[in-house]
Amino acid sequence: AGQPGPRGSGSGGPGPARGPARAPRLPDGRGDEEAGGSPGPPAVSGKPGGGAGRDSSGVAAPDAGSAAGGRGPRKGRPYQCGACDRSFQCHSDAAKHRSIHSGAKPFACSDCGKAFIHSSHVVRHQRTHHGERPYVCEECGRAFGQSFNLVRHRRTHTGEKPFGCAECGKAFGQRSDAAKHRRTHTGERPYACGECGKAFVHSSNVARHRRTHRGDSPYVCRECGQAFGQSSNLLQHRRVHTGERPFRCPECGRAFSRSSFLSEHRRIHTGEKPYACGECGRAFRALSGFFRHRRVHSGEKPFRCGECGRAFRLSSHLIQHRRVHGAE
Repeated sequence: AGQPGPRGSGSGGPGPARGPARAPRLPDGRGDEEAGGSPGPPAVSGKPGGGAGRDSSGVAAPDAGSAAGGRGPRKGRPYQCGACDRSFQCHSDAAKHRSIHSGAKPFACSDCGKAFIHSSHVVRHQRTHHGERPYVCEECGRAFGQSFNLVRHRRTHTGEKPFGCAECGKAFGQRSDAAKHRRTHTGERPYACGECGKAFVHSSNVARHRRTHRGDSPYVCRECGQAFGQSSNLLQHRRVHTGERPFRCPECGRAFSRSSFLSEHRRIHTGEKPYACGECGRAFRALSGFFRHRRVHSGEKPFRCGECGRAFRLSSHLIQHRRVHGAE
């Protein structure tokens, strides 16, 4: 009998000594069987000639970027998405990310059928059905169904405002509030009414505006009978009858019926003019003044005379014009 060949040579030919052949392992330490694949060759297989291939999920093999002459995956993140330049440490993370591009939502809620990209998203969503709130604030005891809601809530205690406006430096506790604020600088009004086309900065403003078309005004003033679509609007209106002005300026003592009026007034003392025109650079203290000014550049004339059809840039100009027709 001949001498046995080196262990692990596979074909019995010469080669370095190796341990017993095992199923290839992914970078996160799991074998293919644990990751949901089958034993044997890796899920990401190479092409002849040393080129890299992609697996069925569209994830590139570790050397795909360099073989293709692209930017390639970052060091320590060998699995790159085939649709963008993002790379990941684990094949499973790359496969999950790939579903963002494919639009696949394989994980469905058993209660309502809503589908999600990741299984963890289903778990979070199902708490809305079960009422489960495992994340509790240590300061006040308020509980939340999702951890990121607790993180946001904690900022109300700490005063942390990590999201700043690049234009004026104003800071916010929530990213969404910062995004809404930026529209005051850009003049963007992405939410339009489907009935009349009027556009708004915030989606909540559209919802309130739509009630004017439906005639939905459930909040009625007992003094004069005027009806409102929002309870907050009724509360503000009632101050017309009571004369209440609860918002007082600490600089000069002047009082206002609305907090927004006070905020606008205080800029007189600070000199702040946060609303700048992108066309000419002119800045304004009040958002209303900013929007009025923009009509100089756009030529918009939204105020139209009901008698003759003539249009005007400012409402005050329309009022003056109506005197021509004898209207006061």
